[in-house]
Amino acid sequence: MAGKPQAEKAVERFPELGCFAVAVRRIVYEKGMTLDNAIKKSGISKSAWFAGMAGSGGKPTRLPSLASFFAIADGLGITPEELIAAMRKEAGVREKSNGERAENDE
Repeated sequence: MAGKPQAEKAVERFPELGCFAVAVRRIVYEKGMTLDNAIKKSGISKSAWFAGMAGSGGKPTRLPSLASFFAIADGLGITPEELIAAMRKEAGVREKSNGERAENDE
């Protein structure tokens, strides 16, 4: 019997990874961009863009490569850190001051 897919294991440990696609869609909407424009600005192919969005319900079937992650953030006109913050907001995850992870109580 095979174990869980790598992406699923990663989302269990880091729930914000399961919110990547939701965060990206929200940023596109909030900035009034079109998805095609964001993809063009990222400089990556549509297939690479959508590969990072694969899966649904917070259970991605694969995760974007680091290069794609940076390119997608760039295409959205934000820093990778801002994209991570948006993903954490969607997941309700925050960092405690000592570096531990905690669920938001809000």
